[in-house]
Amino acid sequence: MAAAVPETAPFVRAAATARPGLKNFPVPSTSVAMQMQRLVYGPLKAAAGRGPVGSLAVHPFLIVIDGLDECENKDEVEDLIDGMLAFFDENPSIPLRVFITSRVEQHIQSRLNVPGVLLDNLVDHCSDDDITAFLNVLFQDASRRNPVIQAYVRDHGKWPTPSEKRKLVEHIGGSFIFASALFKFIIGSDASNKHPATPMDRLPLTLKMNPGLDGLYTEVLARSEHIPHFLNIISTIALLEAPLPTSGIAELLGINTYEMIYQSHSAIHPSATFLPPSVDQADSSRIRVITSASTFAYSNANSSFVDGSRVCPFTSVNVHQLPLILVDI
Repeated sequence: MAAAVPETAPFVRAAATARPGLKNFPVPSTSVAMQMQRLVYGPLKAAAGRGPVGSLAVHPFLIVIDGLDECENKDEVEDLIDGMLAFFDENPSIPLRVFITSRVEQHIQSRLNVPGVLLDNLVDHCSDDDITAFLNVLFQDASRRNPVIQAYVRDHGKWPTPSEKRKLVEHIGGSFIFASALFKFIIGSDASNKHPATPMDRLPLTLKMNPGLDGLYTEVLARSEHIPHFLNIISTIALLEAPLPTSGIAELLGINTYEMIYQSHSAIHPSATFLPPSVDQADSSRIRVITSASTFAYSNANSSFVDGSRVCPFTSVNVHQLPLILVDI
């Protein structure tokens, strides 16, 4: 901000000098809300108090906060939003605007659903033409690289057909995230005999899935049930309250680290549902938490778990191993 709005530079320097910890976040005595107050709101207000800010005469200063929902500390996110709203309530004419992108999370939406905040859904601005153009590029690239698709096109003509593509676009419903995930599912290779193995077989299958990522992920995981250790690996990841190194999960399950990495790539990589660790990062890589074990209840003694009202068919462990899993993490 000091570079874009030179009038704020001396106030930013003064704040950083008075509180050096503001420059070295995170430290116990600072927070994002405090950083914003001391390094953004305060300097901008002080500069505006001296008179018109020349660099902001035509348009206000814009701050973009992208992916706010990815911040794990919900309390800190709420403090950030509360501080932001309080500042604008006290300084309604300040030449500052904040643009936030985020998934719909309750702790965020509940704070922002107030007067003075414009909430908008990007899906409302995404046309089927945009999704069609996006898929055209992806399928054209796949056709150049995939010999199976090339052989199919030589024998049967254009793929996907205009009708198939139109149905796929309608099914996607304007979500680029869903479009990307579906495309990866369609193109991804699979050696299992239980499920369709070619992109041409999987395309009509995607049209039968419930819109959204839940149905897609269920189908992706279902195709991997035959892989050794699959259920134990997925169950352990789901039960971990905090990330654990790949080697740690392997030790917990009594399998070799190389087997853990191989099974993760076999089950997960083809459709890019999750990002598995690479071989050279086996000791330092961490697998992200899906959910806390405390959110689950057993549906039976040695089967799946129930998350809320839905059964999670791919989280299955022997209940006699559960105390070990919870203690050793």
